[in-house]
Amino acid sequence: MKRFRPFIVNLAFILIGSFVLALGINMFLVPSKISSGGISSIGTILLHLFGVRMSITNIVINALLFLLGFKYLGKESVLKTVIGIIALTGFLELTSLFPAYSEDLVASTVVGGLLIGIGVGLVVRQGASTGGSDFLALMIKRIIPHASIAHIILILDSAVIILSGIVFKSITITIYSVIAMYISSLVTDFIVTLGNKAKAVQIFSNKHEEIADFVMNSFERGATGIHCRGMYSHKEKTMLLCVVSPKELPILVGAIKKFDKSAFVIINDATEVLGLGFRSYAEYDEVNIDKKKKAP
Repeated sequence: MKRFRPFIVNLAFILIGSFVLALGINMFLVPSKISSGGISSIGTILLHLFGVRMSITNIVINALLFLLGFKYLGKESVLKTVIGIIALTGFLELTSLFPAYSEDLVASTVVGGLLIGIGVGLVVRQGASTGGSDFLALMIKRIIPHASIAHIILILDSAVIILSGIVFKSITITIYSVIAMYISSLVTDFIVTLGNKAKAVQIFSNKHEEIADFVMNSFERGATGIHCRGMYSHKEKTMLLCVVSPKELPILVGAIKKFDKSAFVIINDATEVLGLGFRSYAEYDEVNIDKKKKAP
């Protein structure tokens, strides 16, 4: 049972995320013709023009995208993505029976954008996808690991939103669609990186040995000594580089002050850290490097 516990947890979040995403689409955005990009925008166009159900559009287009792009995903991601696509299709059908909200465009835009951001974020955080632009973004991130998923989605969705504005011949809808997309992008990025951010600290001090011992013993994290030379003093020095969590930072700064009040400290945000004590490499392990090498 313990072997399957991580997968069960992932599955639960994928289902919850898919439901929240479908709720945002069907209850708040589609009734007002507002788009947030991706397949949902195409589905909104087809629904209002030809009466094609959102669930049908979702499963058909995603099936085509999946056939084209599954090779860029690892075995586990393929399974999770299939589950995400099927779950979203089912929930789109279910939530189409819920009462729609279209009384206020601002409320529809904000709430719809929030729900979509939460839904996509929960799914993508599990290394899965519900298809569409976030599926394409996940594939692109496999090729360009340092790229932000939310930023990739933002670029892909912009083209679809422009198309939606042209079809519905409404600048107002286009503006609200851009706002909804921006909100969902911010929320997605926040959820995906939640808990993964850290602080990279560079410390210049004559007490570097004591500070390094404190970091390794108190936080059980590593510290790296980097040889450097002060250009003003022309003296050889050792700079310490360590990465700590945001909640550990005040403790570290307090310890540095205790050891050496004249220490010079540089603190940077690290949006993603891989390794012991932080995020695992599992998300990137399945990138097919051999295939990329063979590509012309």
